[in-house]
Amino acid sequence: MRRSRSSKLALVVVRLSLGVLMAASAASALNLRAPVVRRPFKQVHVLNELTDNKLLHVHCHSRETDLGSHDVAVGAEYTWRFRASPLGSSRWSCDGTTDDNRRVTFESYWEDVALARREYMGNTYWVAQEDGIYLRPIQGTRDEIHATWLPAGPPTAPLPPLLH
Repeated sequence: MRRSRSSKLALVVVRLSLGVLMAASAASALNLRAPVVRRPFKQVHVLNELTDNKLLHVHCHSRETDLGSHDVAVGAEYTWRFRASPLGSSRWSCDGTTDDNRRVTFESYWEDVALARREYMGNTYWVAQEDGIYLRPIQGTRDEIHATWLPAGPPTAPLPPLLH
C-alpha cells in the first residue's frame, strides 16, 4: 500500500515527538538538568559632586524593584547591583533632588551597545554636578551630560481611588 506524502510527514512528526518524550523521560529519571546560565552582575554608581555641601536625594527603581530613597553626601556614592534580564529588557531610572530644590530624572541603566561601551566590567557611573547628571565613561576623556536640573515643582497630587 502506498502512503501519501502528508501521511509520511505525520508519521515522521509522531516518531520525532516520541523520541523527544523518551529522551526527556530518561533525563528526568536520571535527574539531569540543563545548566542554568546566569548573567553577570551589573552595578550602577551614583556619585555626588555637587558644590556647597549639598546633599543629593536619589530614588532609583526598575519595573520590578524599588530601591527606596537615599541621601548621598558630597564625595560619596550610592551603589546597587543586579543581574540584567536575559531578554535584554532591563531598565533602571532615578529621580534626584537637591537641598536647593532642584530635581532631575534620568535613566541609570538600559541594555544598549552605546551604554555598554561606557561600562567598565559591568559598572556604570553617574555623576551629579551643578548643571546636571553626567555619565562618566571609563575610556572617554570627559563626562557626558544626560540630564539637566529643573526647578522643583509642586508636590504631585495623590491619585484618586479607583472606581469599580
